[in-house]
Order: sequence, then structure tokens, then C-alpha cells
Amino acid sequence: MAEIQPFRGLRYNTKKVKLTEIITEPYDRITPGMQETYYKRNPYNIVRIILGKDDDPEHPERDKYKRAKIYIEEWEKKGILSKEIQKALYIYEQEFEVKGELKKRRGLIARVRLEEFNSKKVLPHEQTFPKHKEDRLKLLRATENNTEQVFLLYKDDDRRVQKAIEEALAKAELGAEVRDEDGFLHRLRVIMDMKAIQKIKKAMADKILIIADGHHRYETSLNYRHEALKETKKAKGDEPFEYIMMTLFDLNDTGLVILPTFRLVRGLEKLTEEGLQNLFAENFEINVVSWPGFSDRATLANIQKKVESERHTFAAYIARFKKFFIFHLKGEEILEKIEAQKPLVWKRLDVAILHSLLIDRLAAFTDKPFNLENNVSYIRNLEQGLKIVMDGEYDLIFLLKPCSLQQVREVVETGELMPHKSTDFFPKLKSGLVMNPLDE
Repeated sequence: MAEIQPFRGLRYNTKKVKLTEIITEPYDRITPGMQETYYKRNPYNIVRIILGKDDDPEHPERDKYKRAKIYIEEWEKKGILSKEIQKALYIYEQEFEVKGELKKRRGLIARVRLEEFNSKKVLPHEQTFPKHKEDRLKLLRATENNTEQVFLLYKDDDRRVQKAIEEALAKAELGAEVRDEDGFLHRLRVIMDMKAIQKIKKAMADKILIIADGHHRYETSLNYRHEALKETKKAKGDEPFEYIMMTLFDLNDTGLVILPTFRLVRGLEKLTEEGLQNLFAENFEINVVSWPGFSDRATLANIQKKVESERHTFAAYIARFKKFFIFHLKGEEILEKIEAQKPLVWKRLDVAILHSLLIDRLAAFTDKPFNLENNVSYIRNLEQGLKIVMDGEYDLIFLLKPCSLQQVREVVETGELMPHKSTDFFPKLKSGLVMNPLDE
């Protein structure tokens, strides 16, 4: 079901630039401060393509999307970027640490045929917001290039794909090897042996794919494909716009890590301790723990441990009270209060419980419109999130445990979507290692 194809990747010439100076986090992870840092790091940094400044004093072109196209063309002419000499598949290896433990994982980068979600060949796993898709579509129209990767999962229980990849690696060339700011290793191997490529293609052919990260980019490519088909009178079905660059990981890979994404909430001008207790006491056992700040690391560690180890347990820090409120669901029968049409595996997700029974009900503490886009933000770094609350930018931060790969698999196989920002696969796939031009 997964049709993959080799492609002539567009890569940086490591004889002319240092990869450490040009790779970045994915566009949706780049803060304004990070964008500025990347700009200063190297004039050829990939950020100028994937997330250019709205007003860039370095370049006369005001439109950042057109500017991205110009940069690609100019850098190719200078030999900063160059296409692979022939079509290839790429193996992307990452080595990193999580809580002091060394992890490794291996993904396959290929062109993969775009499929509508109703085909059940490619499955989304979470909801998306439209504004990001509009931005990515403008970039794709301008550059005609998959400038970043989409992170996909597949089941390889019989290890046919892994065996084919391991055999192919014997003839693979080293394309890139670089350590990022965190010391994590990113390695790209290039497979050009056609027999090896055919073997991998055959092994992948029956796989159903689950989007782990990059939903906006995938849906953008679907929209781009629809536009291209309207303009192409005699489409053959094998045009480059029919495909998208993906990085595919085996669900059984022990290097797949999901971290929690904490929720910041603001706009709760009527929030009181008594009101909080009264609102949630019906569904949760509530414990209150005073916390003066980072001078008390032991209490913070105990709260984190409680959230991570106990079933359906959440913690909210409210700086104006200098207290953590710990919520423990009283019983699974309460899950019946969550959206009736959802399957039980979805209702059991901590992130679903958090939003349905806690965050959504915080609207009681404001007279203004309350919704996810305006009142809720997401952050992976807990200390940064706590500091944001302490500074008064947000009213509170919710701590929750991450969902598991098994939960993602179970929910997606029911045909449901995970709640927005419910998975944070770590680390991210670096941008700048390879791009997929759609001109051939």
C-alpha cells in the first residue's frame, strides 16, 4: 500500500559549508530568537528557506516565499546545494540521550505516493490548524520543493523492511554526519544500488503509514497536488507532485521516544482557589501542594513522579497562589462524560481527559471567548513553562504524562484522531540534511 520511490535529493555541499552551521529544528519549532540565531550562524542556513524573515534586510525580495525560491536557485548556482548524481533512497540515523540513556533509531527517507486519508493507506493521528497549512502551501507553491521531512510510522513485525535496509547499508555511501547543539548525532547514508532499492520498495509495498509528525506538511502536499491536477490536463499519475518526501520509522524501533507536551493556559481573570476546587471536585480527587519556586527542587520532582507514575493524574501550577493542584481521576466510569461518539481507547488518553474534563471547563473563569487557539499554548520544556507562568504571561501550566506508541496505534486503527499536540516525538528530524525538488 505504501508506494515509495528513490529521488535525486538536493543536499548541501559539505566542502563549502559546515553542516553544524546550516541545519535547524523543523519550522514549527523555531522561535523568533532561534530564527535570529540561525540567520547569524551562516548566510546559507536552511532557515532562510523554511522560515524566512517577514522583512529581511539582507535581500531585496520582500515576499519571503519568493525569496526562498531565489535562495535555492542562487545556492545551486554557487554549488552550495547540489542534486544527487542519480536517484537514491536515504537512511537517516539518530543517536541521542533521554534522561541519561543513549538511544538510537533509523529511518528511511523516500518519495512516497500521496494518498487521501479516506484510502486508509496513510493515516493521520492528530488534528491540525488551518493557518499553518496556508503558510506551508505558499512556500511549496513558490519553491516546488519538499524542504523538510514528514515523520511517518509503519509496522514491520516480520522485519522484512529492516532486513532489506540492513543489506542495503553494506553498499551505502555516507552522505552527511553532524552533531547538533545538544550533541545528538544525525547521520545520512545514501543508497543508490538499484537492486537494494527495489528490495526495500517491495518490502514496504504492503505497509500502512501513520503520520507521527508533519501533518501540516502532508495535508499541504495534498492541497498542492489538487491544484496541480487542475492545471495539468493530461496527468499520467507519476508526476513529482504525486509524491512527498517522508522519513519512515518502524513502530518497533526502540529509539522511538514520545515526550509530554505541557499546556499553558491564560485568560482566566476570575480564577480562584475555591472556584477551582468546586469546579473539579466532582470528577477528581484534588490535593494542594505549596511550591515557592525552583528553590524547592525536591517537591517539584515528587510532583513530576506522581504525574508520571499514577493513572490519570495531572498537576497544575498556579503562580499567583504559589501552589500545585494535583488532580486524580476518581474512576474510569467518569470517562462516559467525555465525547459520547469516541471509542474507549480515545477516552482513556490522558490528553483527552485533560482537555475534556479540565481545560475545556476553565472557560468558567472568564467572560470572554475561550478556545484552544487563543487561550492554550504548548511547551515541551517544563522549567521554561513554569517560568512563563511565574512571569504572569499565563495563568497556569498543566503537567501530564506522554501517551505511548501503543496508544497511538490503537487510536489510529479505530479511525480516530489523537487530540491536538498529543504526541511529541523526540528528537525532531533536522531540517537541512536533504530536500526533494519537484521538478523531475
